[in-house]
Amino acid sequence: MREHEQACFSRQTGLPREAFRVVNMAAEVFDARALDGAGAVMVGGSGDYSVAQGGFEWHAPMLELLLEVVRRGVPTLASCFGHQALAQALGGRVETVPAQAEVGTFEVRLTAAGRADPLFGTLPGRFEAQLGHKDAVVAPPPGAVVLAESERCAVQAMRLPGLPITTTQFHPELDEASNLERFLTYLDGYKRPDESMAEAEARARAACRPSPHACSLLRRFVTTLQPRPELAG
Repeated sequence: MREHEQACFSRQTGLPREAFRVVNMAAEVFDARALDGAGAVMVGGSGDYSVAQGGFEWHAPMLELLLEVVRRGVPTLASCFGHQALAQALGGRVETVPAQAEVGTFEVRLTAAGRADPLFGTLPGRFEAQLGHKDAVVAPPPGAVVLAESERCAVQAMRLPGLPITTTQFHPELDEASNLERFLTYLDGYKRPDESMAEAEARARAACRPSPHACSLLRRFVTTLQPRPELAG
């Protein structure tokens, strides 16, 4: 899944894999000085880790690193786990809320702030997006502006005012096929108690649809950056 995620970010940004400096916070110590010279930061998924539950040894260092990203004002796009982690680092509240879980493709709606946003404002007012989460930001950080919402999740995207930092609960790096691949990989964790694996797989395949507008966000994010020598992922 680490390789899968890197390939997805590369494909949706239109950048070659060598343009990314990949950091796995669960497996290595990351010195914040490595941010020096980075053109942007992209934070993706987490596998089995949850900031709502906590308890993993790199939780606090990761939050401190995200605060350093904010202090430096590095252009950032954080999705899913990254969205939740950045919200928590800045004083927002993240909880495991089964009723807000979304796995598959769901409609996302722009708020008034989203329609006026330089990144999100190019999207239609309603668009499909790929999701796969059980945790949710239930209270955004003080001052954060909510850009998008869905029927189940009130904070689908947010921006930090005055900073080039945007987060999304949905996965702009995933398309229909890659979200289905991820859904099937973690199927045992998403299977309902009353269904067989075959039924769960059929449900997964039915749950995923194309999401071209959400998939356009990463390429637009990259094209709006000032030229920098490298991206930190």
